[in-house]
Amino acid sequence: MDYASTRELVRLRHELRRLVAERPAGARDAARGVLARLTELVAADEHEAAQAAPDLARWSASLSGWIEGPRHA
Repeated sequence: MDYASTRELVRLRHELRRLVAERPAGARDAARGVLARLTELVAADEHEAAQAAPDLARWSASLSGWIEGPRHA
């Protein structure tokens, strides 16, 4: 994976974490788009895909069980 792809990967992971934690309006759809781009990006690198697989699975599960509205503690 080249430098630009690595930087994008880090940025996307950070953005996905922010969306899941803060859940602003429209976050679910935005998070799905970020997750799709992350999946596409890591698919090009076998080593990175293996490392990212647990995170991608966790985020996918989080989105599938996501209830709209503010997050409750």
